[in-house]
Amino acid sequence: MNTILRKYLCFAVFINFFVGSYAQEHILEVQVASKLESILNLNMDPNARVEFGIQEVNENLYQVTKEPEDINFSIESTGAWNVSISSADPYFTGTNDSCSKIPVDFIGFYIENRGTNWDNGLFSNIANLTRDTVISLSAEKITVLTNGNRGNIGGTDRNSFVIRWRFNYEDEALKIKKFTGMKIKDDYYSGKFFITLSESQTQYK
Repeated sequence: MNTILRKYLCFAVFINFFVGSYAQEHILEVQVASKLESILNLNMDPNARVEFGIQEVNENLYQVTKEPEDINFSIESTGAWNVSISSADPYFTGTNDSCSKIPVDFIGFYIENRGTNWDNGLFSNIANLTRDTVISLSAEKITVLTNGNRGNIGGTDRNSFVIRWRFNYEDEALKIKKFTGMKIKDDYYSGKFFITLSESQTQYK
């Protein structure tokens, strides 16, 4: 090997060593940040409605011919959540006669807990505002289930519920008086309602 070739090879090795050393000393760091959103799933029959039948048997005396059916629903969540309920319209509408209408507060409801998450107030997993009372259905959203300080995260085994409907005129004298002057036609009445599942802004630890 001649002298010029040896010098060229030595120079090439030196350049390669220099570039390799420079690359090792200047490492480019890429930081990736991501925010994981909570997963909230509401499981319920999308066609669920409030339906009941009623007929007048005497003046201002009515007989229920069809009870509204209970509604089952469950929640799967990786974050804390709240639930509110509202009617789609301010009136129940007659099935046979669409001109026949009954105000939605004719019906009330409470929510029965079937899951393992405890629903006895803010110091439990869930604060159930209907636990000891019946709430009248309304066109405005009513918050009925909220996150407790034990946390209501979980699947369907933890968060399973039943909505049970009640006629408001049966329990209190003031409610009976309120509906007494309303002329209700014999019919089957129906109305849609919404269950709104939202992420809780109160994150207990």
